[in-house]
Amino acid sequence: MNHTWPHMIVAATALSFLNGAALAEPHDKPPLASPLTFDQAIAIALAEQPGEVFEIALERHDARVVTDIEVVNEAGHEVEFTLDARTGEILSTKIDDEPSDDPGEGKEEDSDD
Repeated sequence: MNHTWPHMIVAATALSFLNGAALAEPHDKPPLASPLTFDQAIAIALAEQPGEVFEIALERHDARVVTDIEVVNEAGHEVEFTLDARTGEILSTKIDDEPSDDPGEGKEEDSDD
């Protein structure tokens, strides 16, 4: 008796299931990668708003990969940039005027003064 067939059927079924699962995943998402380096993205942001980089991240917004950068300027305000991770184009700039989430801001200290 040949015992190879049951194993081949199980393997074929598993491969069929895995291929179906892979096909069910959306393929319209670009890979989370960028030809624009973080150093290049930081230079672009700092040319627009001098200050200190507080945070940088590579993210996916809709079907586009972007680099999000937060710069804290001399006044202590946080300026948020969204750059196209492929071209370096500034897609949006937002001044965060909510001091409670700025670095070192919004922390209340107890005082008896």
